[in-house]
Amino acid sequence: MKKEDRRNTYTRQAIKDAVFELLRTKPIERISVTEVCKLAEINRSTFYLHYYDCMDVLEQEQEKFCDRLIALIENRQEGETMDVIKDLHALIREDHDFYLMLLRSSNPMRSFSKFTDYCRRFFVKNLRERCSLSEEECDLIAQYIISGSFTISMLFAEEKEFDSHREEIFQTLTGSSLYGIMKKYPK
Repeated sequence: MKKEDRRNTYTRQAIKDAVFELLRTKPIERISVTEVCKLAEINRSTFYLHYYDCMDVLEQEQEKFCDRLIALIENRQEGETMDVIKDLHALIREDHDFYLMLLRSSNPMRSFSKFTDYCRRFFVKNLRERCSLSEEECDLIAQYIISGSFTISMLFAEEKEFDSHREEIFQTLTGSSLYGIMKKYPK
């Protein structure tokens, strides 16, 4: 790696760390580039070499996080749906602080729209392969599961401690829904 690349990487990380530190105390809309530069110990022109504004920092990190979640699903494409859900929860626990920050953003569903759209397609495809419902019916079920999962994930993210029993209940509910549908409407 070139020396310049390392400097750019370091600078981008310093900017990101500064934005995330400030996000702990106020929403992104109230964070100024001046504050970020002061905390990151860089000048404004350096900031603008890397990002358009503070929202751009957050959006790029959201995009990376969603890409990681999608990659997780793609790597498990042939696996059971419940395995994918377990893997997603593990990744969210691993990157808990960032996930919580995204959930606390002004529009958390927008933060995850790329990911939720991908999940919807994944669930629809899996349901269509395993049951006799139409694509529209599978889409409705997928949206139900995703919105419920998202809501429960938001509740779990607010918890300081990981509660494996509560997650087990969530996985049982999700699994029961999916398997119940596949049993009632077999292919």
